[in-house]
Amino acid sequence: MAESPADKDAYRTPRAYWLGVFNGIMFTIGVAFVDPATVLPAFVSELTDSGVAVGAVSAIGMGGWYLPQLVAANYAQPRRYKRPLYMLAVYFRGGGWVIAIPAVYFLARSHPALALAGFFLGYSFFVLGGGLGGIAFLDIVAKTIKGRQLGSFFGHRQVWGALGGVGAGLLVKEVLGGEGIPFPQDYALLMVLALACFIPGWAAFASIKEPPGEPGESQPLSSFLTGAVPAKVLREDRAFRLLVMSRLLTGAASLALPFYIVYCRRVLHMSDEMVGVYLSVQMAGMMLLVPVWSVLNDRRGARTLLTVIAALAVATPALALLGSLFPEHAWFNRLAFGAVFFSLVSLAAVGRGGFTGATNYLFAIAPEPKRPLYIGVLNTLFAVTAFLPLPAGLLVKAGMFEALFAMGTLLGLGGLVVTLALPPVDVE
Repeated sequence: MAESPADKDAYRTPRAYWLGVFNGIMFTIGVAFVDPATVLPAFVSELTDSGVAVGAVSAIGMGGWYLPQLVAANYAQPRRYKRPLYMLAVYFRGGGWVIAIPAVYFLARSHPALALAGFFLGYSFFVLGGGLGGIAFLDIVAKTIKGRQLGSFFGHRQVWGALGGVGAGLLVKEVLGGEGIPFPQDYALLMVLALACFIPGWAAFASIKEPPGEPGESQPLSSFLTGAVPAKVLREDRAFRLLVMSRLLTGAASLALPFYIVYCRRVLHMSDEMVGVYLSVQMAGMMLLVPVWSVLNDRRGARTLLTVIAALAVATPALALLGSLFPEHAWFNRLAFGAVFFSLVSLAAVGRGGFTGATNYLFAIAPEPKRPLYIGVLNTLFAVTAFLPLPAGLLVKAGMFEALFAMGTLLGLGGLVVTLALPPVDVE
């Protein structure tokens, strides 16, 4: 028997809200130490000149999170409780760094190819675990946080996490820019600091009291994986179909994401210290922009937020393109790429504002029994965009940064057009 709204509200407590906020704060700080737009591409570029390998950081980081979600949705949909899936994901994620850290520390100098393989193996475990647990995480959030509080919920997670992330960026600057810690111990230390932040955050979210959910219909895994179930829901729900197209195009606009820092180092000859500086700028952007996302989401609705994010998806590569046209003007490029990293909060990883807006919009249109299915379909299809940095790496290898930034701008324009076609929705 389905629970009444009063029964559901009994689980939507301040304790659940703030435990979820603490989880997000610690995770954001942890990710700052191993940032996929600055720190990890810089690390990989120390071991290899391959643009494809650098692009693999973004491809694994996004694709590994999104690709497993149809499998996770098939597992989660018929179950009333999603916590067991979340805990399995935690073990995968922590285990990934247990693999990566020793590989980096012991092998990066003497056997760089082995270190690179160990790092990518561990990092893959980390992000695949996130993909497995993403369905459970969002379903628990939907059951314990009111729709009208989602903007402030994700806002608190990101703003206070960004404040810690600014400090983490300064520490990254000292670790990588100073002479006290040599390579590769410097990057291994950053990974240890990240794991030290992740663990208490995972423990906090795991302690949230999860209400039983309304189970959905059990489907054969083959129906999910062959596309029969996703195709049906996309065909029948126009709003969801447009949401998927919007996320695909705005996500594709971030194909240059891991190469902004590479351009700054290789073409503009910026120092390693600027990795930490731009990371702090990126965290500052999160601190200033996320409150705007929260207000837009809670007061103007998810559709308005998604529209603003789509506009930024155009502006970010366009700024990089503008800067790349005048490489001889150092001050102009520092300013232009400072603005790029400031606005990366809209594009990086799961896309801060885009994630909040898309999540709230999806919660509004998805029937509860099918919510894991909707999440799984959206995120699995979005995974296509994660692999675009791999061919983009070929453009980088050829020195065609301007073409890469132009492609991102055009894809972002397409995303903005589709986002404007999204119908408005009501949020409880």
